[in-house]
Amino acid sequence: MFGGLTKTSSRIAIAAALGMTLGGFALSASPAKAADLGGDCCADLEERVAELEATTVRKGNKKVSVTLSGWVVKVMDFWDDGHENNVYIGDKDTTLSSHFTLSGSAQIAPGWSAGYNLTVEVPGNGCGVGFAGVVATGNQFNDNGGCAFGTVNTLLSYMWLKSDKWGTVNWGQLSQATDNVALLPDLSGTVIESNGVVFDGAGMFVRPKGAKNSNDLAGAGSFAWAAALTCQGLGFGIGADCNGYPNNAVRYDTPTWAGFSASTSYGEDDFWDVALKYAADWNSVKVSAAVGYSEQTDEGCGGVDPITGPYGASPGVCTNITVLGGGGAPHQNYRKDAGTFQVGASIMHVPSGLFFYGMYENEQNNGTQLATFNSKGNIVNSAANENDSWFIKAGIKRTFTPAGATVIWGEWGQYNDMFGGFCGGGFCAANLTTGINADGTTQTTYAAITGSEVTRYGVGVVQEIDSAAMHLFARWQHLDLDLNAINGGQTCLNGDTNCYNNGKAGKNLTTSWEGLDIFQIGGVIFF
Repeated sequence: MFGGLTKTSSRIAIAAALGMTLGGFALSASPAKAADLGGDCCADLEERVAELEATTVRKGNKKVSVTLSGWVVKVMDFWDDGHENNVYIGDKDTTLSSHFTLSGSAQIAPGWSAGYNLTVEVPGNGCGVGFAGVVATGNQFNDNGGCAFGTVNTLLSYMWLKSDKWGTVNWGQLSQATDNVALLPDLSGTVIESNGVVFDGAGMFVRPKGAKNSNDLAGAGSFAWAAALTCQGLGFGIGADCNGYPNNAVRYDTPTWAGFSASTSYGEDDFWDVALKYAADWNSVKVSAAVGYSEQTDEGCGGVDPITGPYGASPGVCTNITVLGGGGAPHQNYRKDAGTFQVGASIMHVPSGLFFYGMYENEQNNGTQLATFNSKGNIVNSAANENDSWFIKAGIKRTFTPAGATVIWGEWGQYNDMFGGFCGGGFCAANLTTGINADGTTQTTYAAITGSEVTRYGVGVVQEIDSAAMHLFARWQHLDLDLNAINGGQTCLNGDTNCYNNGKAGKNLTTSWEGLDIFQIGGVIFF
């Protein structure tokens, strides 16, 4: 028989643990009620008190409660990039890593309440195989010191004021309205283990096919998978969820009407967004969907436009990282303006446990344009100014054992023209490996990047352990890269940066890259 959406993997539990649901809707647990001590109370008083203490972690004054919740996640990653294979142990990456939340609420009047949320990430030493956790440094991989979020980090810190009739206002460092909006409709209960973001493996080297000496790749021609999975908006989403990291903002959430709810937020410096969500049960079918749009603008891109700026001046820099600063000289004519549209939906047939989930995201950079050049040598706007991504997951969720539900799924994703990581200084170019020498070392060519496609596919299984509020999981993921580029007229031998003119400027380059395989086993325990 089908076990349904158990309490250890329900969307509300997942959202609460991620710190993604605001206004106390998911994070304000109900106060524990006193036990009924009727009858022979003395005989079982100690047992009842012990049970209460074991199932409740809360304290507070008579007006404002304190609730402790969160999760701990640990994984072991076996990876093979076509040149090297190894095993790393650590957390999931930022926003998915181990963390705890202090939250609470207070009743103001009938229908009115207020509260707070403080969520702190504690991922340990190294974040695992991912964007921040494994950084290509020198001739080796670094799974400890390169973890940008490997120390204690404040993820959320905000307050909220809620009216049952009028909705909730939140302010502080919070998840904006479109943060994770296309990810959370996933009804499978496996958002932590697998979602559209490509954290796992994004910091790993992309290896050229045919090279024998992997240590030679530390110089020119080496780059990480994240270079072809870069967002243009608020950043920190890798391949998807491009408005995906909490920011200082004000957010408003409406009450739910007939399964629909809406949210909007505004924050520094500057962004705004709006989202619409829907969830309902249609007889034996569960449905969940969400759509959102966000806009990120800032005048402080830095430097000058690479197309119109004076010769020899520093080029403009409009990256995926949130720009700090205003529009004063010399930045007054250069603007970051990135719009992100995303939609996600999921459907589950409850009796059989069959489910399907899909999401789509599109980004458009309408500000200072990233540039490249064409086969005629003319500077043109880069395809990186508009990118899109797709991700789908399908499988079955059934209770095969008394321990809890088992989820088995397959996944596929595609990330198109997200090569903004190659666009240093506003111009999309890099030294790419285009040949292999007799000794196995690489030959690199200065190239203008004109297009990219990262394809992802894999399978996974999660076993829920209801009695311990735990998930045990195993999954395999494979990444492939198709990169389009034009010869820039220079060739570098053996990583030497002193390149010579090869007389082939403007010709299409043929590049071939190894895929990346990651097999991951791990567990999550909620508290």
